[in-house]
Amino acid sequence: MLFLDVQGTLISDHDKSPIDGALELISSLNKAKIPYVVITNNTKKLDFLNYLQNLGFEIDEKAYIDPFSVLKDHLKPCKIAAFGAKEFLDSLQNLGYELDFKNPQAFLVASFDDFKFQDFANMIEYVKNGIKAIAMHEGSIYKKNSKLYPGVGSIMAMLKNTQEFEYSVIGKPSKAFYQSALKLLKLQNENASFENTLIISDDFKGDLLGAYALGMQTALVLSGKISNTQGLDTTKLNFVYDSIKDYYVSRFK
Repeated sequence: MLFLDVQGTLISDHDKSPIDGALELISSLNKAKIPYVVITNNTKKLDFLNYLQNLGFEIDEKAYIDPFSVLKDHLKPCKIAAFGAKEFLDSLQNLGYELDFKNPQAFLVASFDDFKFQDFANMIEYVKNGIKAIAMHEGSIYKKNSKLYPGVGSIMAMLKNTQEFEYSVIGKPSKAFYQSALKLLKLQNENASFENTLIISDDFKGDLLGAYALGMQTALVLSGKISNTQGLDTTKLNFVYDSIKDYYVSRFK
């Protein structure tokens, strides 16, 4: 049974095209009726599954989860302050949340490559005023246009360095998100558990460490954020592949 990351694992960070072997893997999993769930920290497109399907991925909606899928389980629609790309803010409003930067009930943070220091100052003020803090995920870095940017996890760590506070995490690597993904796996096989699930991702710190702590087997692909295992605690990795194609070939060829 599998959890499959998307960015840098199934699709390229460079041009968002399917990585060699990714389409074939999903097709083979479907034909062999091997349970899997595609798990992504997408926080831009509400229709990201449809986007992947248009790329040729034969992924059923019951085998897909992202932070938007579970956000309402953590925060009912209300007045919020949100920090991230315009697509993120638009998606939140489409889900029924009202943007209110003066009197929000919570503030949400997503990945964004154009944050201003004023944004961080506003976040700090919300923290000081006791406004509920929510990280849409806790990735440490993400890759765009061949450059690495600080992820939401790094931003929240920076905020915690200014004020001591607690925050909720919606997406990976939160236990709640992985438990929601496991429920989808159980719909395919009632015997699904963390212990018999392999997670494949390009994000060692943001995905795999949390999965390892829950008892999952971990596989790192070197086709995304990082290109080697230098500096990583490889004792927490069961497998390392150059790309998803290597896993596909080892499993189905």
